[in-house]
Amino acid sequence: MCYSSRIVKRMLKDTLTAVEMNRGEYGEFVLRSGAVARIELISTSARVIRTTLQRLKVEEDAARTDYCFNCVLRINGREHTLEREVSTQRSFYEPWEIDGLHIWFDAVEDIFDFLAEAHGECRPRKHARFAIQDATLGICPEPLHPWCPLPEGGLKIENCYRGEDCWLGAYNGASAHGGLDINHPRGTPLWAPIDIDDHFFFNSLAMGHNNNRWRGIHRWPNGAEWILQAHHMTELTVGEHEPIAKGRQFARGAGVLSGAVDHSHFVFKIHDLGETISLDPWILFRQMYREGSGPELLVQR
Repeated sequence: MCYSSRIVKRMLKDTLTAVEMNRGEYGEFVLRSGAVARIELISTSARVIRTTLQRLKVEEDAARTDYCFNCVLRINGREHTLEREVSTQRSFYEPWEIDGLHIWFDAVEDIFDFLAEAHGECRPRKHARFAIQDATLGICPEPLHPWCPLPEGGLKIENCYRGEDCWLGAYNGASAHGGLDINHPRGTPLWAPIDIDDHFFFNSLAMGHNNNRWRGIHRWPNGAEWILQAHHMTELTVGEHEPIAKGRQFARGAGVLSGAVDHSHFVFKIHDLGETISLDPWILFRQMYREGSGPELLVQR
């Protein structure tokens, strides 16, 4: 199918830029230096590496599906192939650095040829989803505080629920996981990674739901908003809608509808220029590790 070209023009801010593109579309991104990086999405694809399912898209308790996806980008006239794996340890990856950009390759629509979207919103609205930043800048202009106690040595896929529930991991082998699960005991403290301007439960046991799901919002001076969510929370320790300073404990995690293994479920979204785009919370945790443990933390592409 042919798609007409469309230009996405963005001046890169001092916070991460989330963007979705169709094949044949291209973006022009202005760096802090004034240079312009032109990115065209040429192709995307995805394939199953291994699965224990009898039928794709049909959940089986504790089933396992690992897969990979890729894209070809033409960046300033040169083609680059980007490829990722999910739900292996390679889910926790480094961004690509190309022509002055950091590029996080988040998702392709092709993975929903063999996965359902039944475990949280995560499907891109176009053929591919990326997060892009000037390589001379961090993902935001200030350090992040750990969201929860960081597992020593980095995130391990075996500690994401039953070893599959990273971002877009195949829950029960069949459903793309719309968040990042980190196993820890009921009551584990959750801290604000950045100042939170507003926060509230959008689902709660008190409202008659089966879970406690929290949303916090940080408004950057550049007009972008970061939306952070934590699910399966035991309780809030700060009143709803009360501002929360970075580093303050706002909740106790895990323990509510957390299934076979107690865990908290983390979600990250960026709202900017009228769009809200979901991204891998690993991007935040990677930065937390780098700022707390240094660049020696081992992650994979």
